Amino acid sequence: MQQPPARISSASLPLRSRWGLLALVVLTAGSLAVAWLLPDMTMLHFLWVAQAVPILYFLLVWWGTQASQRDDHAP
Repeated sequence: MQQPPARISSASLPLRSRWGLLALVVLTAGSLAVAWLLPDMTMLHFLWVAQAVPILYFLLVWWGTQASQRDDHAP
């Protein structure tokens, strides 16, 4: 008998991961807002959606999943 998958509470996520998720949500909502407010700027949409957003998504996901470096001299 299989058990249901364990749930991960948001409290167990590292702070860096929470900031990364928040940045992804803001990037997505901001991109939708730009597309809604500027419907006639097709070159901007192409450059932003097809070029910049996938790179920014990749960088944010990479940054959010990296372990934060701790300073050895910190108290």
